[in-house]
Amino acid sequence: MVPTALASVPGTPRPWRLFLVFALVCLCAAGLGARLVYWQVLQSPQLQKRLTAQHALDEAVPARRGSIRDLHGDLLAGNQSMDYIYVEPGRIKEPEEVATRLAEILEVPAQALLPALTEKGRVAVPLLNRRKFPTDVTERVSRLRLAGIFLEPATARIYPESQLTAHVLGFVDGDNQGWYGIEGQYAETIGGRPGRLQAEKDTAGNEIAFGARDWQPPVDGMDVLLTIDRTVQYIAERELERAVVQHRASGGSVIVMKPRTGEILAMASRPAFDPNFYAEYADRPAVFANPAVTYLYEPGSTFKLITVAAALNDRVVTPQTTYLDTGALAIGGYVIHNWDGKANGLSNITTLLEKSSNIGASWVAFQSGKERFYRYVTAFGFGQPTGIDLQGEAKGIVKDPNAKDWAQVDLATNSYGQAISVSPIQMITAVSAIANGGLLMKPYVVKQVVDPRTGEVVRKAEPQIVRQVIGRDTAAALLQMMVNAAEHEGTAGALVPGYHVAGKTGTASIPVPGGYDPTQTIASFVGVVPAGDPQFVVLVKIDRPQDEPWGSMIAKPAFGLIAQELTRYLKVPAEYRTTIGLGAPAPTPARPPTPGPGQRRIVPAPARPPAPAPTPARRGSAPGQGAPLAGPGQSGRGAAAP
Repeated sequence: MVPTALASVPGTPRPWRLFLVFALVCLCAAGLGARLVYWQVLQSPQLQKRLTAQHALDEAVPARRGSIRDLHGDLLAGNQSMDYIYVEPGRIKEPEEVATRLAEILEVPAQALLPALTEKGRVAVPLLNRRKFPTDVTERVSRLRLAGIFLEPATARIYPESQLTAHVLGFVDGDNQGWYGIEGQYAETIGGRPGRLQAEKDTAGNEIAFGARDWQPPVDGMDVLLTIDRTVQYIAERELERAVVQHRASGGSVIVMKPRTGEILAMASRPAFDPNFYAEYADRPAVFANPAVTYLYEPGSTFKLITVAAALNDRVVTPQTTYLDTGALAIGGYVIHNWDGKANGLSNITTLLEKSSNIGASWVAFQSGKERFYRYVTAFGFGQPTGIDLQGEAKGIVKDPNAKDWAQVDLATNSYGQAISVSPIQMITAVSAIANGGLLMKPYVVKQVVDPRTGEVVRKAEPQIVRQVIGRDTAAALLQMMVNAAEHEGTAGALVPGYHVAGKTGTASIPVPGGYDPTQTIASFVGVVPAGDPQFVVLVKIDRPQDEPWGSMIAKPAFGLIAQELTRYLKVPAEYRTTIGLGAPAPTPARPPTPGPGQRRIVPAPARPPAPAPTPARRGSAPGQGAPLAGPGQSGRGAAAP
């Protein structure tokens, strides 16, 4: 019997199909298992972190920034309550209408608000790049009751005096970071230490009251009391501004110092800035640096005081020592001249300062010798920072007499303040040493650091003697010579009526590539008042005056206006004309009346001395960084002048 094939029953699944279905089920199960392993095992740490972050609150709590006050406690820098305005774009139904209503209050164009109101993909967007708004403005915003608009408390640094003392103070940016001046130098002291809050939060971002909590409170910053006197600062800035505008100068600086302690009563510079609106100066950041400590200049004839001090102290010369001033001096193929081109004939060291003789200063420097001269330059603090407690102090540039590129002509030009660079704070500190009897003091602007919670003084600055530079007798003799220099030719009593003034003018050329600018100068005057009992020293420096170049015509009158006001404000007893340090003082005449509270009296400028004789166009002064004043066989003219 032949076997026959069984006919397949319709609807019966074939074995390979069952196998395929089973394989697919196993594959899906394996994939699901792999995903479970991926999420539950491999990604578990990351998921745990994300889950913790969603429910964990970890915030830095800013510390209160300390205030900055002047010598008498007047506020110069403080804090003001402000608010950030945030937007929840998803809840804004009519952004144009919301923008219009906000723009009216915030005083900005409505179009400036629309990007934040319509931004997608973010839960909260700060309005106007996290700009802070005063609370009186944000209260008006709150009263609008706009959905999707909320506030976040903040504080802002305010400077109630605007530009006054700006370079001393510096500023604080939007992240509460101090920059420049006191804000930068004492950033940790004033800024304090932020706290931290770690807790659990709900879905709205608020802390869960009964959850785990770790609270580290912030440590508030210390208050700082400066040596700056707000009124003295106002006087200095007002007269500096007047001089800069009157003479169309590019800028300038004024410093007022107590010579016996090194305290800075005022430090003003132009151009200035308003620290309340520091962002507006972002395109010219150089304005933030303090020119009184950071920027260098060639001091010109004011440096002759250092040259004479060195020779007097080591008995190389006396005030009556004579020399022959021929008006020109040939040194190593170069020729230097007096500022006015004149020969002063037989002169002594006192008339050297009176006539501001470049030839005389060079002669004295050569009598001292390079080793002694530069030793005293260093002893007076040049070529090194003074250590003042402000950011960005420059050390200056003093040529090394042992360097290969040093030449005898450098000694001559350095003696009258050219081819040597100093900062204004170095110059006034050195002159203060002459005023106080020969002691170089460390200048400072912070008087006290105070804990605002207890009122306890945690740090107090004390006057610090750096070194004895010259003897008291030398200082007294030089101070008398400075009186003769400041009050010669019948000007005694005209500069600051009722007071002796010991001082020196300076007119210095400005170095440029290849030599010196033939037309631009820096005019300066440094003076001590009263000369018989020095209470303050004032340095006035005016950069690039356009109408006249001379320190005697530009800086000296500004000094007179400042000193006249300071003698009244500081109640400095007036004095008659007496020999410095000799004999009993004459009876003190009645002082001019002191302006009443709130009054700002402007004293007319003293009569100007007669203009010096016209001089030929100057070719620059001395060699600058090795550049000669005039080549061999050529005639040059020193720019250090009254």
